[in-house]
Amino acid sequence: MAVMFQFSLEDEIFGNQVGMKADQLSSSVQYEKGTKRTVSGLEMEYFHGTEAMPKWLAGQIKSDWVVGEYEVFGGQHGHYHLAVRGEGEAKQYLIFNARAYVRSTEQVWGFVILIALLGGLMLLVTIFFVRRMTKKLSIPIEKMAAAVTSHSPLEPATLDLSDGPAEIEVLAKAIADKDGHIQNLMQRERQFNRDVSHELRTPLAVAVGAVEIMEKEGQKGAAFKRLASSLVNMRLMTEGILWLGREPNDRAKCNVSEVCSYAIGVNEHLLRGARVTINVSGKEDVDMPVPEAVAQVIIGNLVRNAIGYTNEGTISLSISEGTVSIDDTGIGFGESTSDDGFGIGLSLVERLSSHFGIQVSIDARPEGGTSAVVSW
Repeated sequence: MAVMFQFSLEDEIFGNQVGMKADQLSSSVQYEKGTKRTVSGLEMEYFHGTEAMPKWLAGQIKSDWVVGEYEVFGGQHGHYHLAVRGEGEAKQYLIFNARAYVRSTEQVWGFVILIALLGGLMLLVTIFFVRRMTKKLSIPIEKMAAAVTSHSPLEPATLDLSDGPAEIEVLAKAIADKDGHIQNLMQRERQFNRDVSHELRTPLAVAVGAVEIMEKEGQKGAAFKRLASSLVNMRLMTEGILWLGREPNDRAKCNVSEVCSYAIGVNEHLLRGARVTINVSGKEDVDMPVPEAVAQVIIGNLVRNAIGYTNEGTISLSISEGTVSIDDTGIGFGESTSDDGFGIGLSLVERLSSHFGIQVSIDARPEGGTSAVVSW
């Protein structure tokens, strides 16, 4: 752009000089047609008509040119600026060869190379400072990300963010405050769950003990079975809430077949007579990587929901490696008109599954009923 501007400026200057000199000569000096004169100063030549011009120059001039300034490129002869004055056969031409006064190709290329070198140097300097600024910004962010990944406290003092921008330190403090607030809320929730669960365990233990004594004494019947089942479910729910406040144990496991049999046993009083049958199929040596109490809460709630929403038909439990599915022929998931839906038990199942990394999916079956799949 600088070179183009320079050439354009030079052309404007030469054109103005030739035009001014032509105006001066056309108003003050009269030459005969076919004559040639040399004008002092910038080595200009003055022609009255084109007869005295060199043939190559006369061939470049068009007969329809009117009063004004023009450029003539004569190749090896030079680069000319030309001013036309007069009309018809009285046209006068003032010629100026500007080649000696403009930069040569070598000079232009040298100028371009110099600009390119300066531009490259500026680019290198820019890249250097941009990299420094980027590192100054990215290193504190990487430290914060590493602290979050490792579950370390997001304290600006421990992260050493003094070399970073002040905005990053402000952001780190805001995130640390938010993180601390979240941790406090989670700790309060865990403490509340532990306190409530521990308070419930004592009366539940007394009630379960009383039921066991009554069972040994021969107490039976539908009401007694419902009482015993409800107490067992309350105990399992309490255990489940307690496990929400604990860190998962990677070494814990339990037998899925035994858990399914236990879930059926404590909920069979909910069956509608002989109109509903329960089938268990699949492998018997499959383990679920959670404590037994957690598996009993997850599978037990799903079995109880299947029984509760199936008036007739079958409930099938299928066990395979890493999966247990519970299919029923009931009203179907999402079709219940009850305000309770699947109850608080399903919410506890979802929270426990998320806490222990278990996947639970519940969908309506195309042929009717519900399919619940627990996978790990």
